[in-house]
Amino acid sequence: MKSFWVVLFIAGVNLSCAFHCDELSEPVSVTNTNNLPPLAAEFVTTIAGDNSTHNIAQLVRSGDAVEWNYLANNTSELWKKTTNNLWFYHKIFHTDRQVIEYSPVDMNLLGMHQQWQYFAINPAILPALTHSNAAENFHGFLAILYSGEQSGINYEVLWLPQLSLAARITATQGKQKTITAIRALYVNQQAPFTFSDITQYRTIEYTDLGDMERDPFVMKIQHELLEHGH
Repeated sequence: MKSFWVVLFIAGVNLSCAFHCDELSEPVSVTNTNNLPPLAAEFVTTIAGDNSTHNIAQLVRSGDAVEWNYLANNTSELWKKTTNNLWFYHKIFHTDRQVIEYSPVDMNLLGMHQQWQYFAINPAILPALTHSNAAENFHGFLAILYSGEQSGINYEVLWLPQLSLAARITATQGKQKTITAIRALYVNQQAPFTFSDITQYRTIEYTDLGDMERDPFVMKIQHELLEHGH
């Protein structure tokens, strides 16, 4: 489930369509992760299979930060950009009031330095899909339907190129179908939720984890951490 959440993000509304939304003679630029508009969004993912499940998450985004808040287990993932255009990653455990912080150097060593961009959908996926020549108007945005198979998964993505974001993603693999869709979103308006206040939480740096193997909290959440060589 975790890997699927990493590549998903939902957004939309409150901007006028700057394109003719009837036909798309040529594909527009697929992804642009620069200058994305601030917003907050709540979305639901439904996993349909032998036992259907529903998961709700909230996202808050600004020009220099992105946070996913997973309501089911009360955890968050926070990415924050530095003045040098580098990114810190924080895994937040709200119940325990603890934060694991990964520096840009740590993320580079772990091969994770690009993953902050994947709050839309992995940019490598869309070019491998086929886009429809017929464009739609999704709440004022140009919306293009992409479909096809990638790595054994059949995708159908309603893509908003003006935002470099997906309005809806359907992924089918075998008997399991996963659909992520907008539940509520806020663009240029106040949202009922915002970035988590972690100023009173204990912050543990990634490089200190190797010396904290007997720490009760670290022992409890070891399986949720990025691999750190211990």
